[in-house]
Amino acid sequence: MKYFSFKKIRIGLLTVFFAVSSLSFSAAQKLLNQVVSITANKQRVSEVLNTLSTRGSFYFSYNTASIPGDSVVTISVHDKPLKAVLDQLLAGNFMYKETGNYIIVQPAPQDRNIYITGVIHDLETGKPVDFVSIYSKTILTATMSQDDGTFRLKLRDRTFPLELTVSKIGYADTVLVVKNERETKLSLDLIPKAVDLDEVMVYNSAGDRTWLARLFVSSRLREQSRNIGRFFVALPYQASLTPGLGTHGRMSGQVTNKFSMNLMGGYTAGVNGLEIAGGFNISKNNVRVAQLAGIFNVVAGSVQGVQVAGFHNHVLDSLAGVQISGFGNLVNKEMRGVQIGGFFNVAGTRSKTDSLIHAVQISAGVNYMRSVIKGVQITGGANIAQRDFSGAQISGILNVASRRSSGLQLAPVNYAKYLRGLQIGVVNVADSSSGYSFGLINIVKHGKGAVSVYTNESALTNVSWKTGTNRLYSILSLGADWRPDKKAYLFGYGLGTEFRINKGLSGAIELSTNNAYTGNIDSMPGILRLQTLLNLHLNKRLLLSAGPALSVMTEKQTDRSAGFGAYPPKSYLNFGTGKSSSAWLGWQFGLVYEYGKLL
Repeated sequence: MKYFSFKKIRIGLLTVFFAVSSLSFSAAQKLLNQVVSITANKQRVSEVLNTLSTRGSFYFSYNTASIPGDSVVTISVHDKPLKAVLDQLLAGNFMYKETGNYIIVQPAPQDRNIYITGVIHDLETGKPVDFVSIYSKTILTATMSQDDGTFRLKLRDRTFPLELTVSKIGYADTVLVVKNERETKLSLDLIPKAVDLDEVMVYNSAGDRTWLARLFVSSRLREQSRNIGRFFVALPYQASLTPGLGTHGRMSGQVTNKFSMNLMGGYTAGVNGLEIAGGFNISKNNVRVAQLAGIFNVVAGSVQGVQVAGFHNHVLDSLAGVQISGFGNLVNKEMRGVQIGGFFNVAGTRSKTDSLIHAVQISAGVNYMRSVIKGVQITGGANIAQRDFSGAQISGILNVASRRSSGLQLAPVNYAKYLRGLQIGVVNVADSSSGYSFGLINIVKHGKGAVSVYTNESALTNVSWKTGTNRLYSILSLGADWRPDKKAYLFGYGLGTEFRINKGLSGAIELSTNNAYTGNIDSMPGILRLQTLLNLHLNKRLLLSAGPALSVMTEKQTDRSAGFGAYPPKSYLNFGTGKSSSAWLGWQFGLVYEYGKLL
């Protein structure tokens, strides 16, 4: 390739008329921005360039094989930048570069791509059809028609013949064969056709309808994905900047990759290996092995592996692996793995089928299971099992088993519709129970509920509230005595069990702890009481109850105010059990009203 300075060219073969009316340059501007005026009548391009070079005190450098130096031109411009003059002189097919006092002229890079253009109409109405997908299954390139039915498909490969598929929901698929570069302008009429949206199409479009997909995937890309929902291909890898801008272009939603690297976000048919994104991953089908994202992962199919996201993981089908996120995890159907969410975890199907979930859910806020669960829920807020639960619910506030609970519920407040396991909390509630509830208040809707009014050796008047089941119920009691020199106020908590003797008789054993106020709140005796009762059923609701009791005072009474009673009571058989404790035999007699389930 030969380069030379036009300053040294000497051309004298033809006599030409050349007049330069004015040629002025501004020293303060770059060469290409200098304003020039020039007039040439039927002059060769090389001569015009030579004149510009001579008068402007700069040099042109170019390849003589590329510049049409022998072409004859007529040009007349006034007060225009040099670059604009060169574009007009050389027909705008060149690019320029300044280097010192030289202007290098080079051919502009040529677009080597091929463009297939056309227009698509409805065969019956003749109206243009928009959002039609035109794609190649072999080279994985695609485009969509505009509002006026026109399209432009860019081809980087010049492989002909090329088969193109034209698809849109509601129309019959059409296949075109482009034989060569001369057949790149097409006109096509689509045939309307009623299309039944089968399971595959609905399944694949579900992921596109999540709010995250609608937010980060363009409507045209989602529409194209639905148009060609039956076509999928597996490839080794994908690299993308955003959905639709990557190695697979607008066909990324139809490709399952073994490895996918997405800078900001990716949109794929699925993953059969590893997918990593700085922002997000959206997969239309299944994901296997691992999916990692800085913000979120959305999978319309199932996940057999691991999902890790800084904010959120969402699986529309099932999960057999592990989800970890900084905010929340959501699985719409079956689950066999572990969810760890910064705030919430949700898993299980909304259908009425009792699909079984094996899972461990750990969060700071809420764990919610919509299917039958056999596993563990741990949270600082609330655990909710919408269907049967077997395992353990551990919460800082609330546990709810909307149907059967056959495991452990440990929280300040526990609820189970059908309790078959164990509840430990401050307040335990169940509709029915064949299990056990340990708490300050245990309420069983179809269990035991009773109010007892009675007297005993410790206080003249007492009332207690008994809730739970006949096998185990809790007791909250208050007592008071206003008699001279026996004044006292008692409050206590206990547990009891009741058993049937015959149709009219039942027995009960109760163990309670009580505190007695005798004028000094800092010196209240603690009394542990074992009570046995025989209950005579006067009718279905009212019982006459009486029986002996053994009371143990763990610390001897050291200080009481005038008029208050002494413990142990002096008139009853009492005996010492240690240096600081004593015991006595007492009694109880009263009436019981049962408002809950009858024995």
